[in-house]
Amino acid sequence: MMSMSFRNRFVTAGIFAVVAFGLALYGNAAGWPDTRVGTLTGMGAGALVAILAWRFLPRWWRDHCEEEYGSRASRDYRRRMWPAMIVYMAIVFGSTWLLKHYVMAMPLRALIAVAPALPISFVLYAFLRYLRTVDEMQRRIEMEAVGVAALIVSQIYLAGGFLQLGKVIAVPSGVAMIWVFPLMCFTYAIGKYRATRRYR
Repeated sequence: MMSMSFRNRFVTAGIFAVVAFGLALYGNAAGWPDTRVGTLTGMGAGALVAILAWRFLPRWWRDHCEEEYGSRASRDYRRRMWPAMIVYMAIVFGSTWLLKHYVMAMPLRALIAVAPALPISFVLYAFLRYLRTVDEMQRRIEMEAVGVAALIVSQIYLAGGFLQLGKVIAVPSGVAMIWVFPLMCFTYAIGKYRATRRYR
């Protein structure tokens, strides 16, 4: 049986996916930059993959997630992270609209364009606070997961850079850069799964 906390989590993930896909569809019709549409699509797809994959994960992993989800450190992290993510979505929508219709001056355009990165800084700060409050074993797992993510993403982008220089692929720089953070989050999840299996 899935606990009530995880039912709530799945409902939240489903709502998040619907909102992200809805904004991506609207943005595609409204002529938003491909980077913004791609980011929203990726966020929605990530939420759907998480929902679909959960049923196929082993029981030990689900039990671990249940335990971690109910911990005080995890609750504090979610309390700080979710408001920042909601603000991020709102700023992505607002900044894209302003840049498309109103703002022409380059310094102001730069400030508005980079504004969505600010709430992500709060998410990263919340994660650092989470690391300081978990026990030693969980901190080891988290740090190994971050290390795995950094290594995988670095390798992917190094290979992609060589392919780009060799004119094998042609990926716009904006698209490549905007996908660094989502890819880090995805590979962090892989690293955390492997580290938890090793240490638990």
